[in-house]
Amino acid sequence: MTLQELQIDLEKINHSMASRAKAVAVVVDHPEAIPELIQYAFNGLKDSHKVCWWLEFLNRQYLEILCPYIIEILSGATHLTNDSAIRPIAKIIERFALDYYSKNRSEIIGVMMTPMVKEKMVELCFQWLIDTKIKVAARAYSMTSLFHLGKDIHWVHNELQMVIEQSYATESVAYQARARMILKKLKK
Repeated sequence: MTLQELQIDLEKINHSMASRAKAVAVVVDHPEAIPELIQYAFNGLKDSHKVCWWLEFLNRQYLEILCPYIIEILSGATHLTNDSAIRPIAKIIERFALDYYSKNRSEIIGVMMTPMVKEKMVELCFQWLIDTKIKVAARAYSMTSLFHLGKDIHWVHNELQMVIEQSYATESVAYQARARMILKKLKK
């Protein structure tokens, strides 16, 4: 079933609990629509950022459902410029990284996190972290993801520390709060 056949009104998707629940239920009932949903999320059209929200809502409740599509998500994310689309994708990456490096790792995420996937995540996260035009939330999620991914990709921690220390003084209070937390972990 396609998104059009599901008669999804993208203009009505928002961050309300009811909207989230409805969006997630549609995909859970029709997982065959996920590839089209992902393609729409990265097409740059008017409401494509709302589909990124949708993917994040789905990821929050069903962490493993997007695993088969991680390459498409990471490839599409490289072209994002809209903060409203970047933030949910950065959050998805953070959730995957947090799960992968947790004591109770999901087996499916363990298989999904190949060296190539980790490298692509690192590339995106550094791209977003360094770009000062991107809002703080996506950059904070990127810091956390990079910290965890650096456990396997050893050069990441040195670069992350350098980027944070160079930008710290000119950043917002929210950025500085996350940066302090990450720097403290890096120096252990």
